[in-house]
Amino acid sequence: AIISYTNPKLQIPLMASAIYAPTTTSTASSAANPPPASATSAATSKLASASASASASLSSPPGSSAGGGASSGPPGVGGPLHGLVAKLRSFKFGESKNLRKRFHFDYISKDRFLGGQLKTKNGQKYVFNGPPSGVYVSKACLVIAAFIILVALLFSIAVTYFVTRQGLGPKEISTSCITADQSNVNSTHIQTAGWISASAPPPLPIPSAKATPIPTAPPIPPNVAPDNKMVAPPVGDIPVVKSPPDVEDTTKTPERLLKLYEGWRPLHYHLLIEPSAEASTSNGSLTIEVERDVSKVTSWEPLVLDVHNVSIANVRVIRAGKPSNGTDEQELDFDSDYGEDNATFVVSLDKSLAGETELRLLLSLDFVSQVTDTLQGVYKTSYTNPDTNQLEWMISTQFSPIDARRAFPCFDRPDMKANFTISIIRSTKYKMALSNMPRSHSSRYRVGYVRDDFKTTPKMPTYLVAFIVSNMIDSSYATLDSALAPSVDIWTRPPFVSMTNYAYGLVRKFLPYYEQYFGIQNQLPKIDLVSVPDFGFAAMENWGLITFRDASLLVPEDLELASSSEHMQYVAQIIAHELAHQWFGNLVTPKWWDDLWLKEGFACYMSYKALEQTHPEFQIMDTLTMLEFKDSMHHDADNTSHAISFDVRTTDDVRRIFDPISYSKGTILLRMLNSIVGDEAFRSATRDLLQKYAYGNMDRNDLWKMLTLHGHELGTLPKDLSVKEIMDSWITQPGYPVVNVERRGADLVLRQERYWLPTRNLTDTSRWFIPITFETDELHKGDDIPTHWMRSQDEEELIVSNVFTSLNNTDNVVYLNLNRQGYYRVNYDIASWTALKKNFTTLPRITRAQILDDALHLSQAEYLTYDIPLTFLMELFTAVDDELLWSAAKPGLNYLIYNLKREPAYETFRAFMKFIVRPAFDRYGLNEPDNESHLQLRHRALVANFACKFNYDRCTQVAQMKFRDWMRDARKNPIKPNLKSVIYCTALAEGSYQEWYFAYKQYKTTTSASEKEEILSSLGCTTKPWLLSKYLNMTINPTSGILKQDGALAFWAVASNAIGHELAFDFLQSNIKEIAEYYGDGFSTLSDMIKSLTIYMNKEYQRNQLLDLAAHCRKLGLPAVESAINLAMEQVNNNIYWRSHSYHNLKNFLEGIVSEFQINIF
Repeated sequence: AIISYTNPKLQIPLMASAIYAPTTTSTASSAANPPPASATSAATSKLASASASASASLSSPPGSSAGGGASSGPPGVGGPLHGLVAKLRSFKFGESKNLRKRFHFDYISKDRFLGGQLKTKNGQKYVFNGPPSGVYVSKACLVIAAFIILVALLFSIAVTYFVTRQGLGPKEISTSCITADQSNVNSTHIQTAGWISASAPPPLPIPSAKATPIPTAPPIPPNVAPDNKMVAPPVGDIPVVKSPPDVEDTTKTPERLLKLYEGWRPLHYHLLIEPSAEASTSNGSLTIEVERDVSKVTSWEPLVLDVHNVSIANVRVIRAGKPSNGTDEQELDFDSDYGEDNATFVVSLDKSLAGETELRLLLSLDFVSQVTDTLQGVYKTSYTNPDTNQLEWMISTQFSPIDARRAFPCFDRPDMKANFTISIIRSTKYKMALSNMPRSHSSRYRVGYVRDDFKTTPKMPTYLVAFIVSNMIDSSYATLDSALAPSVDIWTRPPFVSMTNYAYGLVRKFLPYYEQYFGIQNQLPKIDLVSVPDFGFAAMENWGLITFRDASLLVPEDLELASSSEHMQYVAQIIAHELAHQWFGNLVTPKWWDDLWLKEGFACYMSYKALEQTHPEFQIMDTLTMLEFKDSMHHDADNTSHAISFDVRTTDDVRRIFDPISYSKGTILLRMLNSIVGDEAFRSATRDLLQKYAYGNMDRNDLWKMLTLHGHELGTLPKDLSVKEIMDSWITQPGYPVVNVERRGADLVLRQERYWLPTRNLTDTSRWFIPITFETDELHKGDDIPTHWMRSQDEEELIVSNVFTSLNNTDNVVYLNLNRQGYYRVNYDIASWTALKKNFTTLPRITRAQILDDALHLSQAEYLTYDIPLTFLMELFTAVDDELLWSAAKPGLNYLIYNLKREPAYETFRAFMKFIVRPAFDRYGLNEPDNESHLQLRHRALVANFACKFNYDRCTQVAQMKFRDWMRDARKNPIKPNLKSVIYCTALAEGSYQEWYFAYKQYKTTTSASEKEEILSSLGCTTKPWLLSKYLNMTINPTSGILKQDGALAFWAVASNAIGHELAFDFLQSNIKEIAEYYGDGFSTLSDMIKSLTIYMNKEYQRNQLLDLAAHCRKLGLPAVESAINLAMEQVNNNIYWRSHSYHNLKNFLEGIVSEFQINIF
C-alpha cells in the first residue's frame, strides 16, 4: 500500500518513499502456534481495520478522528495510532526487518517489486522486461467483492433516503402518532399553544373570525371570546432534537413554483416556540384556527401548509361546535403527508364534510424547525460583549418575503392574513424577548427557562411576524415619554445606547406627520426599533417590531465617530420608509408579490414627503430627481429589465423582484401620478384606500379607481382619461421612453421610442402614455400638471402648436418634463441643444441637472455624439456651488471611468476632468468648517471625491497627510465625518501595507456602524494585490469580523478597483460553491457580487470568462448563480458594444478639447 499523510503544519500531502506489500509469510512464533480459524479471521479483520484507521488518521488533521468523532487520545495527538504514525514518519530503510516482524509485512525492494532490471540511459532511470502491470484477482474473489460492493451501495442508498426523509421532510405522520396522549419523551417538554396547565398563564381566547372593524382610527382587535369558543387541545410533548451547535441549513433551495392553494383561510395562529442558538433548532407547537373559503373555489380541497425544513408530529384536527344547534366539538379523521419536494404539509379531510360551506376547524401540531445562520427565517447571530469580552448569541427573524415557512408551518402568502398570539420560551441567560405586540405575561416555565406571552396582533400576513431573543437593552424612551402614544423604544447592545437619540427624534417627528396625512392613527400600542448585529436588508417593517442593521439606525454623537451628512440623511430616510409601511404594507397589504412595487414604492415616496416636511434643509425632493432616476433607469435600460408588475411564479421570481425596479421606479411612478392628479386628489385617494381596505388586501386596480375618482372630482384629470388607461403602459411592460423633440416653425413635434442599451432599436414597438409638460423662455407654466398627452401607439407623433411666438426661434429655449415629474428622457434637436447650452445658467436648477444626466446617457446609447455632453460637463468649471448638477454628473462619469480606466484615452480623460474639477476643489479643499449647511457638506465631499479620483495632487497629498496624522495617534481621529470616505480610500490607494493594516485594525475596534462601512469600502482601494486577495478571503471567513450583511460591499470594493478586478473574478471563480453555501440565497449577495464584476468587462475574452463561469456553476448545480451570471452578461455585452462603437469617438473629442484649451495632461 502507498501510505499518504498530511503534514499538520504545512497542510501539504506527502508520500512515504518506501513501498510495502502485504505477504502471506508469518513469523516463527505464529507458525509454531497457529491460531484457530475464527481467531485468524478476527485477526485479519483487526488488521484491516487498523490499516484503514491508520490511513484515515494519517490523512486527518490533528485532533480529529477518521470518522469525524472525538478522538480517544488527548487533543492534537491523533488517537491510539499516534505511535504508529510517529514510527512511519521517522521510518528508515535499515529498520525494515523490525517492521516486517511486527506487522507481518515482507519488505520488498523497488527493483524486485517492479519485476525488472533498473537501467540508466541519458541520466534517466527506467525499468524494462518487467511483469505485466495490474494485480491478479481470482474469479471467486471478484464475485464476492462485487456482491459486497452491491450490498453496501444498496444499504447506503437506503440510509440516505431514510435520513433525507426524516431530516428534511419526513413522511412520518401516521395514525400511531396522531393521538391525544403521548408518553413523555424526556424531561424537557413544551406546552401546546393555548394549552391550559397549572404552570401556564390564563389562555388568551381566540377572537372572532369577523373582519376587524375600521373606524376613522381603527382600534386594535379586542381579545374577546367569540360566539363559538374553541379551545386548543393538548397535542402532546415535543421531543427535543439535540443537534450539534454548528448545525446549519446547507440544503440548496431550488427554484420552485409557488402554488397557491385555495379552499381554506387562517383566522388565528397560537404559536409557542423555543428557539435555541446552541442547538440551531426551534421546538414549537402551533394551533391554527381555519375556516373554509368558497369565494375562489367551491370544490373540496385539502388544508395545505407551507414548510421549509420543518418536521411535524402530533397532528390533530378538531371541528368547532355550534351552540346554536347544540353540537359539540368533534375530533376528525384525516390523512396527512408532505407534499412535493417537502415544500408543503397536506392535511386531507373526509369528503363527507364537503357539503359544509361554513366549516371552522382547529389544526394543532408540534414541529421542529431550523435556526439558520444565513439571516433567513429564525436565525442566530452573535456579537462580543465589551464587558466580558465573550461572544454572545442572539435570535432574530427575517420572514419577508417567503421565509416564515422556515420557522413554523403556515399559510405563507400576503393575502392570508390572520391574528397571531405568540409565546416564546427562552433560557434565563437571555434577559429579554420581543415580538410584534407588548408582552402580556411572563412566567417560570421550567428550571432555567421563562415563557413570555404576547398580546394578540391585528390581522396581518405571516411575513410581518417577528421576534427577538437576546441580552439587548432598551434606551428608556418609552419610560421617559410614557404619556405619548404609541410607546416607542429602541433596543441595541449596551455600548450603542447613546447612538439612538437621533433615530428616536426622527420617529417622534414622522409618526404625527403620517397620522395626519393618512387620517388614521397608528394601530399598535407600541413600536420597538431593534438594531441587529447582522441583518440582510437595511431594515424590515415588521408590524410593531422594526428591525434594522446597525448602520441604518445608529448615529454616533461623539465628534470623532460622528456620521457624515449623507449617512444621517440615509438613516432618516430608512426610518421614514419603515414607518410609512406601518400603514401602507402592514395595515393594507398588496394581494400578491406582483404588486410589491405598490407597498415599496409608496413607502419610498412617503419617506420623501415626510423628510420634505420635517427636514426641509435636506431639499430631498430635488435629490429624488437624481438618486431614484439613476437607480431605476440603470436597471431598466436593456433586456435584463422586467415589467414593474410581472407574473411572479417561483421563489426566484419573489427574490428577484426586490430590486430598484420595484423600489425606485415605483417611487417615480407614484410621484408622476401625484403630479398628474395633483396633491389634494392623491392624498384623498390614499386616505380612502387605507380606510376601505384596512386589515385587508388590495391591488393596483383598487388604487387606480380611487385616483381616477378624485382626479375627476377635482378636475385635474381629463374626464376622458382614467388612471388605469394611463398607468397600464408603465406597469405591464419594461423600460422607459425617450421623447424626441423637433422644432417645426412655431410648433414642436414630439416622437417617442424606447431607450435601449447598447444602442437605439428603431424596430421596437413599445409605447407609453406620456404626460407632457414644458416651458420656454417666454412661457412659464407654474405647476407640474400635464398640458398634453402622448396617448397611444397609433399616434406616431404629437404636435404641440404655437409653442413659440416667432418662426425665427432658434435662440429661444424650450425644455420638457418640468421638475422631472415624468419617467422619461428628452432628446432635443441640435438647435434646441445649442439654445440650452447658451442659456444654461438661466435654467431652473433641476432642469440643468436633468439636461446633463440625459445628455451623458443619450450619448452612451448613441442617440447623441459625445461633443454635446462634454460641453455640458464643462459647465462644472464655473458652477462650483451647484451641488445638484455635480450629483447629476456622477453616474455618467462613473460609467466612463470604468470603461476608460484601462484604455489609452484615460490619460486625456483624466486631464480633462482634473481641469474641470480644479476650481471647485481649490474653493472647498479638504478642510471642513463647522458652520456649513447639510447640502454644502455633502457637496464638499463629492467635489473632493472627484478631485482625488482624478489624481489632483492637492487632494491626494493632503489626504495622505491627514490619514498619517490619524495613524500617529489612533485614539484621536482628526478627519471630518463627511471627508472620511475620500480620505480613507485615497490614503490606502496611495499608501502601502501599513495604512491597510491600520485601517483594518480600526474597523475591528470602532463601535460606529457607519465608520465600519466607510472602512470596509476603503480597504478595497489599496493597489497591493496580496492585500486585495487577503481581503477577498476575509469575506468567507466568519472570524474576520466582516459580517455576512457586508460581504457584497467588501467584494464590490475590490471589484471596482482596476487592479483588484481580476483578483475578484479569480476569487469568485475559485470559491463559487463555498460562497454560495456561506451566504445562502436570501438576499442576492452572490448576484450583487457578480454584477460588480461586470463594470470593467468590455472585451471579448472577458465575456468568454463569464460564460465559462456560468458553465462551471451549471456543473456544480447552482442554477440561481448561473441565472445571475446570464443577467450580468447583458452589461458585459453593452460594454463591449460601447468600446467598439463609441470609444474612438469620445477619444477624438477629448483630444480636441485638451488641445483647444491647452490642458496639461500630467
